[in-house]
Amino acid sequence: MDDYNNQQYILGKENNNLYDYEEYFIIKENNVYKIILEKRNNDLAIKCKNYIMKLNNNNLKINEYSFSSIDKAYNFFINLFDENKVFIENIIINKLIKLVIQIDDIQKNKIELDLLYDKHQVTNNFKYLVNKNIELEKNINILKEELYNIKNEIKQLKEQNENKCNFQFLSQITQDSYSNVTLDNSFTVFKSINNILCLIYANRNKSIICYDLKRQKAITQIKSNHKENINNFRHYLDKKNKRDLVLSLSNKDNNLKIWNTNIWECILDIPKVYDDGNLFSSCLLNNNEEFYIITSNCNLSDDSEPIKIFDFNGNEITTIDDSDEITYFIDVYYDIKSSNNYIITGNDNYVKSYDYNTKKLYHTYHEADNEGHQSVLVYNDNIIKLIESSFGIIRIWDFHSGKLLNKLKINDYDLRGMCLWNNDYLLVGSYDSSIKVINLKKMIIARSLNNHDNYVITIKKIYHPLYGDCLISQGWKDDQIRLWSSNNL
Repeated sequence: MDDYNNQQYILGKENNNLYDYEEYFIIKENNVYKIILEKRNNDLAIKCKNYIMKLNNNNLKINEYSFSSIDKAYNFFINLFDENKVFIENIIINKLIKLVIQIDDIQKNKIELDLLYDKHQVTNNFKYLVNKNIELEKNINILKEELYNIKNEIKQLKEQNENKCNFQFLSQITQDSYSNVTLDNSFTVFKSINNILCLIYANRNKSIICYDLKRQKAITQIKSNHKENINNFRHYLDKKNKRDLVLSLSNKDNNLKIWNTNIWECILDIPKVYDDGNLFSSCLLNNNEEFYIITSNCNLSDDSEPIKIFDFNGNEITTIDDSDEITYFIDVYYDIKSSNNYIITGNDNYVKSYDYNTKKLYHTYHEADNEGHQSVLVYNDNIIKLIESSFGIIRIWDFHSGKLLNKLKINDYDLRGMCLWNNDYLLVGSYDSSIKVINLKKMIIARSLNNHDNYVITIKKIYHPLYGDCLISQGWKDDQIRLWSSNNL
């Protein structure tokens, strides 16, 4: 074994013996320790300054291992350090531990452990690192205490404000909006790829209006594109082609259009999606960067047609089996964990989910006296939950198991236009012209917002550049879309 004191040893430079090394620092209980793992032509050395090295795993004994080469021994010890199987037992001042493993063909491995006095290796670097670590530990403890106090303040504020829900009515944005059918998504709002906060709605003249919420003025009007009143809008970001897409539909003539709002060009027009009944709701599905159109049918006088799926050329490619029900609402949920798309429907008697890959029914969410499902949303709240509104009742289901988790009876009216507020509150439009604010943790009505003149059908959450987090809402046959602010939700 080479005498460490006499060896010319310079980290980072090769000499005749040393041709690879790893350097580790371990901090434990306000002390900093250094390990050097050296690989030479003939042996492997672990040099540890000012402490005794010991393996965490008591069952792991070095002398029971056989190494056929220096490389294998070197990799073995690197893995020990990387997997945190080494810890400090006690400090030995001004001592150097040198563990040398020599490989030979007969004995395979030979382990020697020497404690050598090394006065030349005592430096101030360790003292500096130890003092720095002690300082950091103190700062961390101070920050932990401050964080604890802040969390308590937040908790107290939430407890004080949870039943106040101080939404304040700000203004009527429009004077010409119009929806003649009590359908959700009567408008859409989004921040465009051109950084414009856009509100898209329709007027009585069957025109589409693009309103800039920041500048508070209409910037685009598309005239005479639908023969009947426009009832539904959905927005989608097409990342692949760097454009904003808006879906619009007119349910009475079963006409559906897709718009590129960057240049306000109609890129797809399906003039008659269904032969009978009404096209009540539609959405887009993004599958591997390709968009597909999903549509639902509502025929009150006869059997409804099944859910249809179109490609972006307007070709019907398939239908969903056993989906020929009166469907008021349709949407898509993408489950990140399973990397799978699901189609969600709010039907006359049921809420259902379908696996898009198999085109088969995934779950039915139903209990007795559960009818008229006007709005559905799916969100992640530790588990994936589905919320649906029916005749006066809000129900929460486990999306993947189909189990009913909770419900709240609000009134004897229809409910629709649901919107989540930070997973803590649900806002839903009511037939009595109010917006119900529901505390989802306690399942109680925290507050009713009153300003609309008619049945509230659509509610959206937005971030307004002037007012911060806001609500935007519309009523049935209402010329005004309203803006609400909130300070403490």
